[in-house]
Amino acid sequence: MKIGWGGSVWDLMLVKYPVETTLSNAASGGYSTLLRDGARNLVGHADLLKGGRAGAGLVAVSAVAGGALTVAAMKVTSHLKTKFRPAAQDTAEATSGTSVEEPVALQKPQLRAV
Repeated sequence: MKIGWGGSVWDLMLVKYPVETTLSNAASGGYSTLLRDGARNLVGHADLLKGGRAGAGLVAVSAVAGGALTVAAMKVTSHLKTKFRPAAQDTAEATSGTSVEEPVALQKPQLRAV
């Protein structure tokens, strides 16, 4: 799978190398195929494999897993919101439909005909 952007073309590839080794750091900030051991001695080269189908499969699995995690997080969040909502908010919602009369001392003075 080739990807182009910014005047460059990248090939999506899989890298195969032994567990006890690491890839070398490249001057561009990425990695090179040179393999080094724990003491940073050069021990060989990694194998690059075409990543066409494997890369597409990895992208598909990642998308499905990401979607599933998003749905799960949304359900957990809504559940936690209802579970941990403050009791004051519940009482305010319960009394919001009833009318409350002001005490006599707070009412405006009314004029009467004499």
